[in-house]
Amino acid sequence: MSSGLDPAAGEVVPDEDETGPLLRLSGRIDREVVRRFRLLVPPSAWPDRADLSAVTAIDAAGLQLLVHLSRKPERRGGRLRLLAVPGELQPALVRAGLSRLLPRPAPDPDRPARP
Repeated sequence: MSSGLDPAAGEVVPDEDETGPLLRLSGRIDREVVRRFRLLVPPSAWPDRADLSAVTAIDAAGLQLLVHLSRKPERRGGRLRLLAVPGELQPALVRAGLSRLLPRPAPDPDRPARP
């Protein structure tokens, strides 16, 4: 007998790790997931880090949520830090104009710096 729960259903939940508060996004981030998150978590509680490691898909509403999440730290001169963005999500973020949120690769110590 099925429980009726979709294992791919997504969620966005406030959490904390060793460096402080963050949002953990998982599963399919769609309009319903975004709606639930916005009803349960007020903007004043939105941290400036989001872990996307468990995200399997993201639609336009999920991308719009990332835009909204990025605005709060930008008003304070900071930026939203996305953690562990799956490679398959990166093209969607770039197409949506959110490449500025992607983690910057660490410098290669074997590559000379540009003049």
